[in-house]
Amino acid sequence: MIDEAVLITVQPAGDVVLLDLWSGDVEALCGDIVRLQVEPRRWWLLGAGDRVNALAARIADHGALAPIGGGLVRATLTGAGWRSLLMVGGLFDAENPAFTTGSLASTMIHHIAVRIVVTGERSCDVYFAASYAPALIEHWSRAAGPHAVAVDEALAG
Repeated sequence: MIDEAVLITVQPAGDVVLLDLWSGDVEALCGDIVRLQVEPRRWWLLGAGDRVNALAARIADHGALAPIGGGLVRATLTGAGWRSLLMVGGLFDAENPAFTTGSLASTMIHHIAVRIVVTGERSCDVYFAASYAPALIEHWSRAAGPHAVAVDEALAG
């Protein structure tokens, strides 16, 4: 088990929309929508589910949109131990000081492909396929203790 406290809240990722943009300015086309650039010309638009039609009209021939939130889970890790927890079974140096707020990493944890977004000094969001949620929740429960993990009812099935 890790020595530092961490709380893990696991819930459906919700309104995540994939944007592939092959021309145009992403800021001008997407406005104030929170964006994670996951590849050179690919973004995840967070909380954009109710704006898909308006976005599709603005993006038009510049790119393509696809809702992907239904297949994703978001785990929010908070507390002093979030970096240590990601190092358990991970292939990424989450303790690197350059991995700061706004940073994004694509890596593996416990055989599961994840995207880690640093949201603050003591927090991050981890996105991964919903089908792997039970395995990663069990892994984290063993590493941080079962009391550290809170699972949304929608995933508790």
